[in-house]
Amino acid sequence: MAAAWRLLVGRNFTKSSLVFLANETRSSFLCRLTASKYCTASLEKSNVTDGQIENSRTWAERLQDPEEIENLPKWMTTNRHKRRLYAQHGKASGFQPGIMWPTKTELAEMIEEEKEYHPTLQQMQANIAAKRKAEEIEQIKKEKFIAACMARMPILEKKWTEAREKKKQQQMQQKRKRELLLLEAKEKFGYAIDPRHPKFQKYMEEIEKQERKRKKELKKKGIVL
Repeated sequence: MAAAWRLLVGRNFTKSSLVFLANETRSSFLCRLTASKYCTASLEKSNVTDGQIENSRTWAERLQDPEEIENLPKWMTTNRHKRRLYAQHGKASGFQPGIMWPTKTELAEMIEEEKEYHPTLQQMQANIAAKRKAEEIEQIKKEKFIAACMARMPILEKKWTEAREKKKQQQMQQKRKRELLLLEAKEKFGYAIDPRHPKFQKYMEEIEKQERKRKKELKKKGIVL
């Protein structure tokens, strides 16, 4: 791993490039254990001792051997795995230092990812300006709405006051009417009667019936109350 990072000294890298290289070397220990398992199985099938292989062939040569590749999982032949091997063994792996650098396809993907998730300073400034502009427009809309509501406030207040006074007058008229009916009922029955008494309810119905009849006659004469 140290050999891989020594190659980076004196170079300028983007944030995505450094993250890429860090991810490539992060799990090298687990990779070594898994690779050892599969490579041991491959060596047993080929009837060649591990010592002979170590002395005669590098990792790069092994991963180019069709016979060994057939017995290895696909992920062990990827560039990602080769980079981990170089990070572990350095020059002894047989790979060129350039294996640690991303391919053109990988680099293009990293650039696209950086554009999407890591915008430039100019892009962030433009986004902030656009957000502020939208907030200002929304604030202006709210202020206009509040101003329109405040302009209507005197009219609405006047209507509310008139409706309250009208309701109050109606209640007072109903109260006076009820008091008059109670007095008339007292004169008719000769004693004060409870408004909830059936006699009073019946008396009220008669009064209302006479009132409707009187209004109907006045209406025929063209008089509207």
